[in-house]
Amino acid sequence: MLAKAELVDDLAPAAFAGMDRELAPFVFLARARALGIPGALVTLSAIDGGAPKALGTHMAVLADGRHLGHVSGGCVEPAIAAEFAPLIGTGKDQTFRFGRGSRFIDIRFPCGGGVDLMLHVEPRAELLAEAIARFERREAFAIAFDPAHSAATITDSPAPTGWHDGVFVRRYQPRTRLLLVGRGPEFEVMARVSAAAEFDLRLATPDESSAHALAALNVPIEILTTPTQVFELPIDPWTATVLLFHEHEWENAILARAAVADGFYVGALGSVKTHGLRRARLAAMGLPPKAIDRIHGPIGLIDRARDPGMLALSVLAQISATRAQLDRA
Repeated sequence: MLAKAELVDDLAPAAFAGMDRELAPFVFLARARALGIPGALVTLSAIDGGAPKALGTHMAVLADGRHLGHVSGGCVEPAIAAEFAPLIGTGKDQTFRFGRGSRFIDIRFPCGGGVDLMLHVEPRAELLAEAIARFERREAFAIAFDPAHSAATITDSPAPTGWHDGVFVRRYQPRTRLLLVGRGPEFEVMARVSAAAEFDLRLATPDESSAHALAALNVPIEILTTPTQVFELPIDPWTATVLLFHEHEWENAILARAAVADGFYVGALGSVKTHGLRRARLAAMGLPPKAIDRIHGPIGLIDRARDPGMLALSVLAQISATRAQLDRA
């Protein structure tokens, strides 16, 4: 069993580095609860004018004033935590306006807008555990917050984030997973940029030197030994698969599987001519035209981006734009 001092360290901001930002407040509150420290989940429940964060954004606040997460650009969270911490012991959910139209005249957003922040005090241990489990299983789900009854319930409601008959429904979807397969400088740079952009990153490469260079990212790395090697493709509806090979024999088997999987994006490095040859190879392998048409090539939003850094930004922007369309659908 961990000593109490070690458990307290689990609440330090550094303990949440790299964690999914939507998951982190739930883990923070669960760890605090295990230590007997009451807490509350704060939700951005309305926006008046401009706001730096989206509707439904969370932060967590403990009764001792510690907090995690952001409902602004980072400029007012300590002040919000100081206002909310004394209210946790009331056992009652409450909503307060901050910024424009607020009675807290000393807490203002630089953008001039106003937000309502809903305080859900002492979330049930069962709710925290189930939410954490669903995040870890990469499942879409929702939490219905009923402030009139100081209650919150996990549901599978498809309703969009917002108010529905006096209940605030917050929808959660897994963050974008990027399955990146390849070798060379383009592969290494895109892996580093993807990690910095907080994608859920999975790597595969036949190049052990690349694997060694990227080990510090602390993400799963599969070492490929042959172009036909069968390995697990962790693809779900929120996964993008990108292949970065100059030796295109490494592509065929992987693309043939990725193109018929559930991921929302599949792309491979190469010119228009290279992509035409790729399509012909996959067709000769028996891949259906509909699956072949799903493969982006050339990849990225910037035409002929050959610098590894520019290519990484171009492709990740295309993936992010495609994911945004998926979320709005």
